[in-house]
Amino acid sequence: MLSCPRCSSAARVKSGAIKGRQRYKCKECQYLYTVPHKSDTSTPAQRRLAVTLYLEGLGFRSIGRILGFSHVAIYQ
Repeated sequence: MLSCPRCSSAARVKSGAIKGRQRYKCKECQYLYTVPHKSDTSTPAQRRLAVTLYLEGLGFRSIGRILGFSHVAIYQ
């Protein structure tokens, strides 16, 4: 559960969005905050493996299937 970074209260209401990320307003201290970025990116070890597989001659789609990411994420 997401809590207020200032007062740690769980009482919050939605307060719009900015740059595609949900904003919240704390009901207790009136502080506005955004949801932290979701971190489902790969670890440095997975990135290293992706580069190694690419240098071995595998395509982006096959590397994506092996690592469980989309080929677009592998390309980026």
